[in-house]
Amino acid sequence: MSIKTKLVLSNIAMCVIPLVLCIFTFVGLNNLYNKKLYSYYSIDTRRERPFLNPYMELKFIDMKQFDYIQKQLDAVPDDFLNGNFLKDLNKSLVQKNSYIIVEKNDKIIFNGGSKNNKKLLNEIVNANYSTRKEKFRESQNIYDDSNLIVKQIKFVFSNGKEGNLFFIIDSSKLLEISKEFVIAIIISIILIVCLTSGFITFLVSRSIIIPLKQLKVGTEQIRDGNLNFEVKAESKDEIGEVCEAFDDMRKKLKESIELQIQYEDNRKELISNISHDLKTPLTAIKGYVEGIKDGVADTPQKMDKYINTIYNKTQSMDHLIEELLTYSKLDLKKLPFHFIDIDFVKYMSDIMEECRFDVEKNGMEFYYNNLAKGKIITHIDVQSISRVITNIISNSIKYMNKAEGKISVEMSSDDEYVTVKVKDNGKGISEEALPYIFDRFYREDSSRNTLHGGSGLGLAICKKIIDEHGGRVGAKSKKDIGTEIWFSIKINKLES
Repeated sequence: MSIKTKLVLSNIAMCVIPLVLCIFTFVGLNNLYNKKLYSYYSIDTRRERPFLNPYMELKFIDMKQFDYIQKQLDAVPDDFLNGNFLKDLNKSLVQKNSYIIVEKNDKIIFNGGSKNNKKLLNEIVNANYSTRKEKFRESQNIYDDSNLIVKQIKFVFSNGKEGNLFFIIDSSKLLEISKEFVIAIIISIILIVCLTSGFITFLVSRSIIIPLKQLKVGTEQIRDGNLNFEVKAESKDEIGEVCEAFDDMRKKLKESIELQIQYEDNRKELISNISHDLKTPLTAIKGYVEGIKDGVADTPQKMDKYINTIYNKTQSMDHLIEELLTYSKLDLKKLPFHFIDIDFVKYMSDIMEECRFDVEKNGMEFYYNNLAKGKIITHIDVQSISRVITNIISNSIKYMNKAEGKISVEMSSDDEYVTVKVKDNGKGISEEALPYIFDRFYREDSSRNTLHGGSGLGLAICKKIIDEHGGRVGAKSKKDIGTEIWFSIKINKLES
């Protein structure tokens, strides 16, 4: 999941989750405060509904008692002249924060309230009150600032006298409960929004911060030179992709440093090998030159021998330097290749004639066998592949230790590659040395004896050339039986 999707979903969740929780909280608090309200006032529970506006509850507060009183007034109005009846009735009303005032002929005959309702009584009996008497008597709202709700019932006694009953409700508890409810709702909303946003922010930031901390630790490890660690990308978002890219960079950097160390080791080995291989012929040349200077070569025959030896040693040094230069160019990818499409079957037929001459000149038998079918077109550098073949055959000639030496070349093909195998019945290569024969300056003779000549770069150059052609190279050998060296090159086109 991408970071953009996470942020969109988290924003939706921050809106939806608090809304749902607020609804459930509101319902729960509504039930709680309704029960609390009903414990102070007599309200028909069938009218339970959301506690939205406390003033809407005024119509339903103590409706049971009010309905009962209204029925009593309609049935037996004279009971409201009985003091004991009024006291008992008022006593039951006081328990629900209400009381009654009974008036007959504009005179109060019963006051069920406390002494602190004098202001209300004065309003009822005061002469000035008559100008707004009807308005007052029809009101069911909170009276003035005393938190009293006044409900009036007009009735007529049995003797025809007019009477009024004022049903008084103390709404102070209602307002107190309403304030508590509003405060509780506000606090709940704030807590829900804060906790929800905090939790969602924690979840989203955790998926971002943890990988970033890993990256920070990784950069510190690289700074300190340690590359033996791993940055694991658990998430599949952009941060995870960055972690994967960072770990890939670490691996590449580690490989680069290891390769650089290997190159440095190879460079030291190269210098050591070059020094050894150059020192041997230089020492010989120096010895023969000193012999000539000291008059040791005192006959024409000795002089010719000394001069020929010096010449051969310089030729050997020149060959070594040439092969070293070639390998260096290949290693640095600075040796130019001139690739062309060529009929490889015809090309091999031509070059085999040259090789046959060199082999037979050294008193060995030469065989060439073409097992490839049809016309094979390859994309090669002609001179480079010729060098590969002649290098391999030269090695077979050089290390032949049998009187009846035999060298055979076999060419075969499949749908993808054409393969050339060079076999001999020479001294062979030991099983331990076989994996290293394509390494530069490698010789099975650890003493680097120059009896057979050679620089130890021939097969290394062959491998580099075949690699540049996108091919493969390998060898099989058995000690004292013979060696087979093969290489394969990709076929560009097959023609029957």
